[in-house]
Amino acid sequence: MTDGAFLGSWYHFPQLEGFEFQALLDKKWDALYVSHIHADHFDRKFVSALARAQSDCVAIIPDFAHAWLRRALENCGFSGDRLRLLPSGKSGAIGDITTTVFVADHCDPDMCGVSLPCHNQDPRMAAFDSIAIFEAAGNKIVNANDALAVASTAKVLERIGAVDLLLGHYGGAGPFPQTFVDIPRETKKARAATLAQGFLRRLTAAADALDATYVMPFAGHYVLGGRLAALNEYRSVVTLSEAIEWLGNKSQAQPVAMAPFGRFDVATGQASSRWEEPSPEETKDYLARISRKVFPYEKSSPEWRYAEEELEEALSNVAEEYRRRLSLGEPETSYRLSIETDRVSGLVDFDGKTTKVQVGTLPAMLDNETRLSCHANLLKGLIQRAPGFSGFTPMHFNQAEIGSHFEWQRNGEFNEIVRCLNFMQAGQTIGHKHTMASV
Repeated sequence: MTDGAFLGSWYHFPQLEGFEFQALLDKKWDALYVSHIHADHFDRKFVSALARAQSDCVAIIPDFAHAWLRRALENCGFSGDRLRLLPSGKSGAIGDITTTVFVADHCDPDMCGVSLPCHNQDPRMAAFDSIAIFEAAGNKIVNANDALAVASTAKVLERIGAVDLLLGHYGGAGPFPQTFVDIPRETKKARAATLAQGFLRRLTAAADALDATYVMPFAGHYVLGGRLAALNEYRSVVTLSEAIEWLGNKSQAQPVAMAPFGRFDVATGQASSRWEEPSPEETKDYLARISRKVFPYEKSSPEWRYAEEELEEALSNVAEEYRRRLSLGEPETSYRLSIETDRVSGLVDFDGKTTKVQVGTLPAMLDNETRLSCHANLLKGLIQRAPGFSGFTPMHFNQAEIGSHFEWQRNGEFNEIVRCLNFMQAGQTIGHKHTMASV
């Protein structure tokens, strides 16, 4: 409900008219389910307002191995008895609605397109998404949100049985292919279309596996604003109308799409108001307006006194994370990760059990390298942490990645070592030796 998600770049589609935030806040809420911490599913501003406005409302979240989402909800005002943590596969009741949550695991990066892993025995790499089942009055609704991109979801679906309605995502949120500068435009469009069809096939397969009577494609459409607006045509996202047409032709379930604030009755199959696609003219005007937006990190150029030292420490923590994963049995690799700004640049070389960090002018790219370029202010915000910091912050590599804030170049195939960039953080420098921050 708040435009500018993912560090300023994501805007609602269709465009918000301004009344939506308060209209939702004015409704009576018994409970709020938050599937995961990504900004398009967890609007911190709205959740905080809801916690203040309705003291009887409780929040339901999965009992993840990590505490990121729990801490974030507590910071918004949902704490103590107002925060219900459901272990995976367990149920809880709010009034006459029973909720069961399954934690999604074993992320498939080729499908989801982002680098933050979903599951490992290591809590730092634990599950990041979830599936919720809501049952009442003999009806069963499954909210799979973004979890259909997770490989093990198929195993979860086998346990659920037939459902009345499945809600699931139908579009890509990652940086590929729109942010990859070395891919020709027409190739980007072709790859985006291929990815988009993959998401639709996944939703279709899930609806059929659940023997769903109805399927509602959602959590799929957004648009990029600011200087990234030109990338919109290269994203792996189709219109909701196209998704409905696909599902109507491919799925046994009946597709459903409502206008904003509409209602759907699972017992009768009737929607109060059908979805109408915004006209091309409306969309073009909307994109033109939001293209003039400026991201928060672009609004100032503060001094970055210890840029080289902080980037070196941050990249050293990336290397340390790699070595830590090796100690847990993860495979060795030979690869280079580099990051470039107009202020400071650096790289990490991974060579089996050894690593090397270098800060300064970047050499020519290797045959097995991923190079990211971004605004210097963004990099500063992403890596700086106060000594002893622990918790979640929107200024995080994964948030910037999903927000399309990096320009990517990649030689060779995707390498999972990119995931270690989620630990590219350093203790804030005040002229003394850095203190390594906790993640």
